[in-house]
Amino acid sequence: MSDRKGLRIKKGEKFSSKISGRNIIAASFEGKLYDLDTTAPSDGIFFPVNVDSQEGLTILRHSAAHLLAHAVTTLYPSALPNAGPPTDDGFYYDIHMDSISSDDLHKIEEKMHELAEKSISIRREEFSRDDLLKMFQGNRYKTDKILENVPPGGSSSVYKQGDFVDFCTGPHVPDTSYLKNVKLLSISSTTYHGLKDEDKMVRIYGTAFPDEKSLRNYLKMREEAMKRDHRIIGQEMDLFVFNSERAPGFPLYTPDGTVIRNELISFMRAKNSEYGWEEVSTPHLFRDSMWKQSGHYAKYRDSMYLFQMEDGTGYAIKPMNCPGHITIFQREMHSFRDLPVKYCEPGTVYRYEKSGEVGGLTRPRMFTIDDGHAFLSQDQLVGEIRKMLRMIRETFDTIFGNADLSFDLSVMDTTALDNYLITYSCNSCGHKIEFRKSSADNSFQCPNCGSSDLKPDLSTWDSATNALREALEEEGINFRTLEGEAAFYGPKIDVHLKDALGRSWQMSTIQVDFNFPLNFELLYITSGGEKKHVVMLHRAIYGSYERIMAILLENYAGNLPTWLTPLQVYITSVSDRYNDYAMKVRDMIQKAGVRVTLDLSKETISKKIKLIRPRRPSYIVIIGEKEETEGTVSVRNRKGAQKTLGTKAFTEMIMEEIRERKNTQADF
Repeated sequence: MSDRKGLRIKKGEKFSSKISGRNIIAASFEGKLYDLDTTAPSDGIFFPVNVDSQEGLTILRHSAAHLLAHAVTTLYPSALPNAGPPTDDGFYYDIHMDSISSDDLHKIEEKMHELAEKSISIRREEFSRDDLLKMFQGNRYKTDKILENVPPGGSSSVYKQGDFVDFCTGPHVPDTSYLKNVKLLSISSTTYHGLKDEDKMVRIYGTAFPDEKSLRNYLKMREEAMKRDHRIIGQEMDLFVFNSERAPGFPLYTPDGTVIRNELISFMRAKNSEYGWEEVSTPHLFRDSMWKQSGHYAKYRDSMYLFQMEDGTGYAIKPMNCPGHITIFQREMHSFRDLPVKYCEPGTVYRYEKSGEVGGLTRPRMFTIDDGHAFLSQDQLVGEIRKMLRMIRETFDTIFGNADLSFDLSVMDTTALDNYLITYSCNSCGHKIEFRKSSADNSFQCPNCGSSDLKPDLSTWDSATNALREALEEEGINFRTLEGEAAFYGPKIDVHLKDALGRSWQMSTIQVDFNFPLNFELLYITSGGEKKHVVMLHRAIYGSYERIMAILLENYAGNLPTWLTPLQVYITSVSDRYNDYAMKVRDMIQKAGVRVTLDLSKETISKKIKLIRPRRPSYIVIIGEKEETEGTVSVRNRKGAQKTLGTKAFTEMIMEEIRERKNTQADF
């Protein structure tokens, strides 16, 4: 929402009549966004949307996507626009057209600037379904959307700017002059709906900002981000391999990459132990009947790896770890004294992402989650959530140093109860039924008495939401509440991390789940001897080991904290005469548990250092006559500062840095 105060408006008045200044580009009224030249549907309070707000930037970038399509169809009249949504930091448009190259982007961008300079008015007009189908009859991609989104007899809107018309619900900026600060970034190929047998599409990416300075700052940050791309750094440091022929989308970790991965796993194991989590191990493969029971088969089937044996038995490689943990929990009946039961696992899962969506470690087809599932009673929720929140903050403060974290509490939209699994009470007999109403027909009746007089009971949801909120408040955490963002099975907390470039990454999640306890009959015996469903908490701290590794590499530009660095000490001698002493130093430091590489090649010192720098060693140790004579080492840190230390003193210094998991180096 805008941070401006609300303004009163009467039905039939235009929102634009109540505001002034170019910074306001839309109106938020009763939870819906409107164009400024739209009339208010009723009396009430509306909030002006500033172009600098998140809502404003989204509108600006959506309008820039339309400007892109306008420019393309002007330059390439046979092009057929498909869809052009805004993204977190820009926009793209998929267009069916002859192939173009990145060299053509400049011409398209020039046309966009030309159209922006003309200040072409952007107008919303409403048409019937039949008229819309006639209007776009030459573009199957638009008519498909009309048929899908506009019911027979219904109507919807288009947006016109000059001779360009697009099927869209908006809102948009008032005219094209708001879109002068646009930049096209890249081009790629895709297909209609991402289906391999469908029409080919050209996808053009761009970004837009309200002013030139913001655009320049973004492009500068983007350039720096490209230098820090974890895929490039991963190659330079020799950390992982992607082989598109043998394992497309599946990372293969080299010895050095495995070092980082294992260090992260070891750190999480220590944290799990500290907070009372028990590690388990589950198979990568289960019968498909389990995934059908869990609901994953119905929801994720197109993204699952499925196969059938000769005897007809179906199997699936796991896309989630939760059913495996549930199976372990079910091996015995638990009493209230056993709870909470908390299982954790570095569990590898597999999901068939479309080829156009796969990208490095941030979007692979195989990834390992630092997964955890807690089975507990309702009254244990707040305490366990608080522990998870502390665990999250401690983890990221250790790895990133005073981590910049933000927290979102995602809750249900009480005006759309059909979207959620909730309890209904029968007003006739008092029987309670738990189900998701959208999955039942309108004639759903009480299974106990047959009455259709059912009333939603939100007490369980309210209790879970209050537990999440209370835990956040008791931990002194500022958070946003996002209405309607809860999962269908329960509310959740999402945690975002801001990196060294100011980019926000979604990391940890804590999710309350009512669905699996019902679906799998997860019960415990209460103090009164009754059987009752447990509450289930899903949690991941890192998110996945692949994602955290990518973020670490980009945040530190590959110069990881010493405890995570594969090559902690690189030793070399200035000539063969000092090789024996160099080996002695290597053995002493290595014996202490430090990862050391000794280079006794005949290259010059300057060339050796030049060749080793891409691997980002924490410290470079140079051995010469003085060091051998005095029993010392000459040490260089990553800033290039150099200091002579006794071998024992250096070993103790680096061991302290590793043991305490410091995220900065010793300052010489």
